[in-house]
Amino acid sequence: MFDISVQTQTGLVQVFYGDGRGKTSAAMGEVWQAVSQGLRVCAVFFMKGKRREAEYNILEKLQVEYTVFGRSGFLSSADTQAEDSKLCRQALEFAEGQIRSGKWDLVVLDEINNAQYYGFIQARDILKLLSAKPVGTSLILTGKVVDKAVAEEVNLIDECCKVKHPYDRGILARQGIDF
Repeated sequence: MFDISVQTQTGLVQVFYGDGRGKTSAAMGEVWQAVSQGLRVCAVFFMKGKRREAEYNILEKLQVEYTVFGRSGFLSSADTQAEDSKLCRQALEFAEGQIRSGKWDLVVLDEINNAQYYGFIQARDILKLLSAKPVGTSLILTGKVVDKAVAEEVNLIDECCKVKHPYDRGILARQGIDF
């Protein structure tokens, strides 16, 4: 039998990645679990502006602290700007401060892996965050890809794999369901 008190004292690092839906949703599920148990949670959004109101609305209702570092609108490789790099660097510095503070049981780093994929931050920056993590703090990293060196250092990796998607048939994202 496992000793629950030991389990809750050890913070783990989880990654939700892939080309399918559900990465941020999985992270938010973990947030809901943590909040329901009285844990202190912080979320840092890389590369997402205020357009994704559903995520932010629920965090506000749950009284979870979050900070957004991104332009409004959908970011793709075709429309990256110098501002995106600057915002990702700011998010990284902010996230490091939150992680090092030790005041959080769970810190979500949403889309941090995409920030690395687009070259706005480096894998070594993410590894630095992982090494700054206090023993009792858990981290969640999301994004479409995960760097091999980062993958070696985390405790759990779940892949969200697209098999079929309505967008492929011209059905756009639906408010309240997809965002």
